[in-house]
Amino acid sequence: MRHLILSLALIATASAAQAETRLVGDLPREDPAKPLEALPGVETEYGVVRTSEGIRLRTIITRPAGATARLPAIFHTQAVSCGSLELPADRPTLLGELARRSGMVLIRVERAGTGDSEGPACSALDYDTEVRHYREAFDRLARHAWIDPNRMFIYGSSLGSTTAPLVAQGKTVAGIVVQGGGAYTYLERMIGFDRLYFERSGKVPPAEVHHRMLRSLRFNQQYLLGRKTPAEVVAADPSLQGVWESMRGTAEAPPHYGRPYSWHWQAAQKNYLAAWAELRAPVLVAYAEFDQFEPQGSHQVIADTVNRLRPGTARFIVLDRVDHSLGRCPDALAAYREQGCEPAREALLGPMLAWLKEQTDP
Repeated sequence: MRHLILSLALIATASAAQAETRLVGDLPREDPAKPLEALPGVETEYGVVRTSEGIRLRTIITRPAGATARLPAIFHTQAVSCGSLELPADRPTLLGELARRSGMVLIRVERAGTGDSEGPACSALDYDTEVRHYREAFDRLARHAWIDPNRMFIYGSSLGSTTAPLVAQGKTVAGIVVQGGGAYTYLERMIGFDRLYFERSGKVPPAEVHHRMLRSLRFNQQYLLGRKTPAEVVAADPSLQGVWESMRGTAEAPPHYGRPYSWHWQAAQKNYLAAWAELRAPVLVAYAEFDQFEPQGSHQVIADTVNRLRPGTARFIVLDRVDHSLGRCPDALAAYREQGCEPAREALLGPMLAWLKEQTDP
């Protein structure tokens, strides 16, 4: 019995040692007093990649504790918000569960000006530069000793679903998973944001929706396709005064969902469906039934297009009664107003883990 107890103690000690977190490379912590992320059963490496203009970006890479062989990897492309991708210690997250339960390497790259990363503030970072940084990081990390470069997946969430196929262009990608972002034009997307706000926020009488939408259409066309600032739009057409202030996401600073005008102008030029059509890899598209931003068609067109070109390579699923942030809600209005919703990460996590296992099983 003493030998058994000693053996179990040694195994536990070894597992604890393997599930370490370490800082490597020449990029210091922005806050030296902040503890490094630590997940049970997961080895974590805080590293660095240097972009072509010399900016050092923080990478956070995890793998199962005790792993020694090169593993399939999931490269994450982030939503529009500028928050750090370091995991909170006080609550579970989808990324944390992916790291723990996928059996794969999980790759996070902190945007310029976010977390420990150098460069311009994320609030000043434009869309094209963000995509280029992701693409450069993808190439550099494909050479990492933990990663099988022939089995690198991309997972895009929210507006990260729009950058995911752009990051994949011309690269060896094993598959892409997206949720919360589709392949309609960015102009359609932002006009759709306005319609859902007018219909579901409870702040606009139904009889006014028609008039509001016509003004939104005129404003967004000049703003996004004409590459005009809101002030320039109103100067050219004073009848559009007040449209900008009525749009969701414009109360944040900087001006639009926390990102500069250039970010949105560049996004509006992207041909997302063409990028998906180029892809030569399996795809999983997940649509949340009560999504507050994207319509189902914008998601489904990805799977329909890929399957039309390469039958059977795309899968489309609907997450029942789930909202954009993966909460399960009573109905669409409650979801939009964030009332009565409960965490429902498993709605996406379960199908996603099963799909990844299908793609990686020999």
